[in-house]
Amino acid sequence: MCGGYALAEPTEVLEDVFNVDLVGENLPGPSWNIRPTNQVPIVVDTVDASGDQRRRLESARWSLIPSWVKGEPPKFSTFNARSEDAASKPSWRDAVKSKRCVVPASGYYEWVVEDGVKVPHYIHSSETLAFAGLYSWWRTAESDPWMLTATILTMPTVPELAAIHDRNPVPLPQEFWATWLDPQEVGTQQLVDLAVAQARPVASGLSEYRVNPIKGNGPDLIVRAT
Repeated sequence: MCGGYALAEPTEVLEDVFNVDLVGENLPGPSWNIRPTNQVPIVVDTVDASGDQRRRLESARWSLIPSWVKGEPPKFSTFNARSEDAASKPSWRDAVKSKRCVVPASGYYEWVVEDGVKVPHYIHSSETLAFAGLYSWWRTAESDPWMLTATILTMPTVPELAAIHDRNPVPLPQEFWATWLDPQEVGTQQLVDLAVAQARPVASGLSEYRVNPIKGNGPDLIVRAT
């Protein structure tokens, strides 16, 4: 599960890390307290009118809403999608086929019960993480503008993180980004399973430590608790 994360890298750094061709409007800046329904940067590959593939950095609502949902967003949570059956679940299957994204992150938070108290832990890497995600366009009514929405895929936890939570995000290695993002590759459960297999070594190499309660926003949130 991933219910909160941090992204310290500004847009200019993300452009370079992900080799972005086009940058969207109203991209959110760095944040150390990203929660569901917040606007977050995502990376997508699209094909333009001339048939050329372009990599884009766009702003999306973190909690995917399928395009077929009418009216208000669903009551159930959609900020995470289980990888094991993503290709068959109604909420995710269309996105698996051709609307796959990467969600940049510096690290994420999980809360562990210690002596009856939930204590936040920060799980991170020395490099920018690229969580496998899915996206969808949605609007409340036909007269309303389209909104880009996204979810983060999760997988059964690797042994190194088992003491923290029974699930973790799917952090893709750089050599798999293009495969995952390719909009001309029809996504299947096999592709999702391959993404999970590729992500396991990355997840196994993540570091974690306790942090202070997640309140407000700022780089102090990811400082190791003393």
